[in-house]
Amino acid sequence: MHVLIIPSWYSHLRSPGGGSFFRDQAQALAAAGHKVGILAPKVWGVRDYRAGPLPDMNVIAAEDEGPVRVWRLNSLHRLPRMPYRDSWAFCAAGRRLYDAYAAAEGRPDVLHGHAALYGGVLAADLSRRTGVPAVLTEHSTDYAQGKHRWWQKRLIRRALTGARARLAVSPQLHDILIDQYGGAAQPLAVVPNILTPAFEENPPPPTEAPGPFVFLCVARISAEKNQEGLIRAFAQAFPEGDEELHFIGSGEAAGLERLAREMGVADRVKVLGVCPPEDVRGRMASAGAVVLASYVETFGVVVIEALSQGTPVIATISGGPEGILTPESGILIPPGDDAALMRALAEIRARAAAGEFDARELRRGCLARYGEKAVVGALENIYAAALGGPKETGTS
Repeated sequence: MHVLIIPSWYSHLRSPGGGSFFRDQAQALAAAGHKVGILAPKVWGVRDYRAGPLPDMNVIAAEDEGPVRVWRLNSLHRLPRMPYRDSWAFCAAGRRLYDAYAAAEGRPDVLHGHAALYGGVLAADLSRRTGVPAVLTEHSTDYAQGKHRWWQKRLIRRALTGARARLAVSPQLHDILIDQYGGAAQPLAVVPNILTPAFEENPPPPTEAPGPFVFLCVARISAEKNQEGLIRAFAQAFPEGDEELHFIGSGEAAGLERLAREMGVADRVKVLGVCPPEDVRGRMASAGAVVLASYVETFGVVVIEALSQGTPVIATISGGPEGILTPESGILIPPGDDAALMRALAEIRARAAAGEFDARELRRGCLARYGEKAVVGALENIYAAALGGPKETGTS
């Protein structure tokens, strides 16, 4: 099968790691024997231009990322902020990219847009122009936060109705889409984000000399991830002892380090910054627990990454993790509740000491639901249904 993936965002000059889960899914489909391409239009504004150097504009370029060829086009708009501006620019660039792609690579069998704004809109537009069926996967947290404006809602409805199959990455996002868009979103299946292939490799063996019990948070440092609440809860749960709290992710460390000093736990809180992927995997495998204290998530890739390494997780009921975790794999708490987070930290520490978590079973269950074989198989069935008839999808 020839699948053309159209993400709403992808890696670029100023965000080299962007769209990693789109890339992982594309690579997995290619590894299963499918021909896979990616269209990556990127629209820049005048503010971006003023902030520093930009890539060459209006030049179509193709580059290989392993077995997947990525087709790129950067464009610069000079229009003032107005409804539909970004959608027009994104789709105009995307149409040019598609024509170049199809001329070089052939007509795809399926267009797979990721996130309605604006990859899904472009996929629906190209489907109407070419007759190639479109599939839409929604990822955005904006639905749960009520951030969409009237014109964005119109575009989302257009993307939903223009797709032969509609997917959400979590049961919670599934329910939100049905609630907000009714029949336009139906039928709607749930297909989760795929586990990054490196996490399917066997985790490293535990170190022979046991160290401190480490709570690990892997997320960019930002208010919505609530790292400050995690530091407060950690300090309250373990005012003294050998437990440690480590942070991995991009962002400004000074605020977290200052709060740790104020809470009297600076010697046991480490802000490590961005780490190489293999280092992240190793630290997850050796951690006592991984913690995701976000206010909102649509999925929570960090949760399945931790489980794949046999590590239990504390996460908030924030839109995605509650569809992943069970009492056997971790603890769910309300978002923004420092007291509940403090209790969860103490509880998971005690449960781990009692040997309640089976690392091999956590890993087995994770791979069965989120591994390459499981997710690719689900997508293959959905693509086949989209090719076989109008607007069909898997069960929800």
